[in-house]
Amino acid sequence: MRNFFSIYLVVFLFSVTSFAQKYNSFSVSTSIGMLTELGDINSDGTNLSYGFSLDKQITPAFGISGNFLAGGLANNEGNYNYESTFSLFSFEGSFNILNAFDLPKDYRKFSFYLGGGIGFLTYNGEGNNIDYDDNSLAIPLGMGLKYRISEKIQTSLDFSCIAPFGDGVDNISESDFPITEGFTNLSIGFSYLFGKNEKSMEWVNPVDVISNQVNKNTQEIEGLSIDSDGDGVSDKFDLDKNTPKGVSVDGSGRPLDVDNDGIADYKDLDPFSSPGVNVDSNGRELDDDQDGVPNSQDFEPNTKSGATVNFQGQEIAGKGAYLPSIYFDFNSSKVQYANYERLAIIASIMKNNPTFKLRVIGFADSVGSENNNYKLALKRANAVIDNLSSIFGISKSRMIADSKGEDQPLVDENKSIVIDGGDGTQVSKNLSNINRRVEFVLE
Repeated sequence: MRNFFSIYLVVFLFSVTSFAQKYNSFSVSTSIGMLTELGDINSDGTNLSYGFSLDKQITPAFGISGNFLAGGLANNEGNYNYESTFSLFSFEGSFNILNAFDLPKDYRKFSFYLGGGIGFLTYNGEGNNIDYDDNSLAIPLGMGLKYRISEKIQTSLDFSCIAPFGDGVDNISESDFPITEGFTNLSIGFSYLFGKNEKSMEWVNPVDVISNQVNKNTQEIEGLSIDSDGDGVSDKFDLDKNTPKGVSVDGSGRPLDVDNDGIADYKDLDPFSSPGVNVDSNGRELDDDQDGVPNSQDFEPNTKSGATVNFQGQEIAGKGAYLPSIYFDFNSSKVQYANYERLAIIASIMKNNPTFKLRVIGFADSVGSENNNYKLALKRANAVIDNLSSIFGISKSRMIADSKGEDQPLVDENKSIVIDGGDGTQVSKNLSNINRRVEFVLE
């Protein structure tokens, strides 16, 4: 029993707080019925009524209506003969009992309801050759069964009892109890539903709506745990659901791009491009004249191919030319494809200056022993010489491999810089990769 009342309370609270705008809730109804007077002196024969009402469904279980009922009662037999007509204006509430239970869908075309309210009854007629005209308050009570024909039309069978606080429509006081002065009305009617929504609130089962909402919320909660690409950002908020494994992302699931050049860090061969510069598909700043000096730093952006330039891109004669450095991954001596354009600049200078010799100097970061770093740096220098020889045709006799190991770092590896990573995030970046390099000196 306690469980039943708990369920009923949940349904009632939902009904009170449900959002009426989701469903159609206004309808207009008309009916025709048969009247029967109560008490010792009552009507005989067939006494017809007709009615009209405007209904508003407040919740799936509770509705209100304004009603008009009119008809006539007569008795032409016995000691007291009368003929009377009446009109009843009432305001009533109704409660849909079936909506308090989770009925199967096939039964939800039926609605069983109880109703009651307050009304104003006016009546006039003639009894035993005496005319009368009176009015009183009345209490209408009723119950009925509705059947939904379609989403807009429904029919009903209604039984109601109208108990006046006066002598009744026959103008005879039979008892101090109002019900004995009243009459009943058995009617059939039709209703038409107004509104643009697909469903009527009256035919929505609150338990079913709660269940659907719970299921929807459960699915949404479960969806928060789905992370297809394993980047730590759930698919619901992930703007890039195909991030490669191990790639760092921002709060929206997009790969970090600390220099905001449009190339994600994991693809960016130069992750520290200057703000606003144009970069290629690998994230390196453009160098239109291919002299090794990026456009933003190049004072002579149209240098002839193969010319030697200084660090500002200005053509110079002799051995003071600016030569780009080659960078390596951690603990690696492999020359990455991204460095071949830089090697092409070196090769072009060497070919245009056949008397020059090239000192190739390898460097390493401080991770590991000093001896191992010296060997790794020298290995990097020799790898660069091998590429210049095998790919670009520069004679190895013109190149000298050298190593500085970890002795001459360009940056302090104990320090890091903080860069805007997008979406308001701050990213701390160590610069030790700059120390893993090969530099060139023309001799």
